[in-house]
Formats: sequence, structure tokens, C-alpha cells
Amino acid sequence: MIYLLFVLAVILAAVLYAYFKKAYLSQMMVIANFIIFVVFVVMNQMNEAGAVDIYRSLAFVPARLFDLRYAPTLITSMFIHSGWMHAIGNILILYLIGLPLEERIGTKNWGIIYFSTGIAATISFYLLHMDAETYLLGASGAIFGIAGALLILYPKDKILLPIPLFFIMIFRRVQVWIAVGLLFVIETVLVFMSVEDGVAHIAHVGGAVAGIFLAPLIVEKMASSSGSAKGKKLDIDVLRQIAGNDPGQLAIIEKLEDETLDDVREAWLDEFFKKAECPACHRKLERANKIKCQCGKEFKILE
Repeated sequence: MIYLLFVLAVILAAVLYAYFKKAYLSQMMVIANFIIFVVFVVMNQMNEAGAVDIYRSLAFVPARLFDLRYAPTLITSMFIHSGWMHAIGNILILYLIGLPLEERIGTKNWGIIYFSTGIAATISFYLLHMDAETYLLGASGAIFGIAGALLILYPKDKILLPIPLFFIMIFRRVQVWIAVGLLFVIETVLVFMSVEDGVAHIAHVGGAVAGIFLAPLIVEKMASSSGSAKGKKLDIDVLRQIAGNDPGQLAIIEKLEDETLDDVREAWLDEFFKKAECPACHRKLERANKIKCQCGKEFKILE
């Protein structure tokens, strides 16, 4: 029980910090994964039998899906890793592809995709191993969900990825449709070949498919509710009024004035409204075409 409470506390703390401090949730998930892994490594060094207890308590086991005592493992299994290579690999990829997506679609939407696709990946694994006592653990299902979202939303964007070259690792920017598309095809082939190599390939495919289907629904809802600026003219004077003398906000406005690509402009608007406050009462302003603050002040950012 103490392992469960610790992991849930770290996850909750990371989410709350991102919410109240307006930090990137993807970065907080990276930190949460790292903290949990390091703490459990230290615990295992002190008590070798502890590793078995940790996996038994926190990893997902298909045969236990309908046992309510283990319901939290749908989430906790996403934060448990089997070794340094497993943990560092997932944490690195999560940072490299998670942050670019969050910058484009916002923290709330990113969080929905991350946790939803992580659970979908786990359920995918269950469907092929219903009665198995196998431990499923790691963030890769949710990471593939993020990758699937990037693939369907921004296929031509470039992301920084590590590429192994002999005994070294080099980093190169690769278009999403090439990097993610190729990986998705490989994982799908491995599933159909029923490859048993200790890797949950079906969870990877399930997470990616969930991301591909879920992301457009979220982005469409985001555009309709937040006042998408695509194809429309921004009222820069109103944005300056909201920004006041904040140098960071004014710098974003300068980028918005010079930007011609709709997707990039949307991303900068999302970044602007992470810190946007009403100049009259300093309440947080949520992005919309027509913004009405609780104090009665109104702003219309699209002409």
C-alpha cells in the first residue's frame, strides 16, 4: 500500500504543480517518472525483495483487471520501469516528443491524450493476454499515444530524436511522418508476427492508434471552444492591452505579428494565454474569441 500511495502522490503533485504554476505537464511527467524510478532503485538496493513487491503492487496484470483493489495499476504501471535503459529511454523520448505536442495543443489537452492513450495501450495488452499473470509496466504505451497524436496532427513537423550510430547516439531532426510512421509500421508487423521478446508491442500499437483517433477530436473541440485564429486576423492592440508591460508576453506578441503559419501562430497564442491576466483585476484569462472577465472587462482578440 505504501508503494501505491507514494506513486499516486508523486503523480498528483506533478499534475497540480503543472496546473498552478503553469508549467509544462510533459516536463512534470518526465520528472515524476525519474523520481519514482530513482526512489525504487534505492529501495531495491536496500532490500532486494522489494522489487518483487513493487511490481506486484504497481504493475498491471491482465488477470487482475476486474479486481478493484488493483484498479490504480492502470495508471501506476505507466510510471514503473524495469531498469535504467528502460527508464532513461522512455523518459528521453517522452521529453523530446511530449513537449512539442504540448506547446501546440495546450497542457490540458496533452494531459488528456497522455493518460487516455496510456490506459488504452494497457487495455490493448489485456485483450491479447486476458488470463496472463504477466507484469506490464512502463510509459511507452502513453508515449506511443503522444507519437500517434503528433502523426495525425503535425505529420510534416520535425522532432528531435536520438539515432544510434555504432556505439554513440546522435540527435537529428526528423519529420514526424517518417519517424513515427516507420516505428508504427514496425510495431504493427511485430504484433502480427506474434514476436515474444519481452516488449509489449501490442500496447505500443494500441497507444498509437488511440492517439491517432483521440487527438483530432480534442483539437477540433479546442478550436471551436477557444476561438481558433486560423484564417483570421488577430487584434494585436487588444493582445498588447492584455500583456501590459510584461516583457515575455510582449515578446510573444512580436512573434505572432511576424508568424504566417497557422499552426505555429496557434501555438504562440496558447503560450500567450498560459500567463494572460485581466489588466483590471489580474484574474486568469482563458483563451476564446470573445473573452469576458468576471470583473466585467471584455476583450475580442479576433477581428
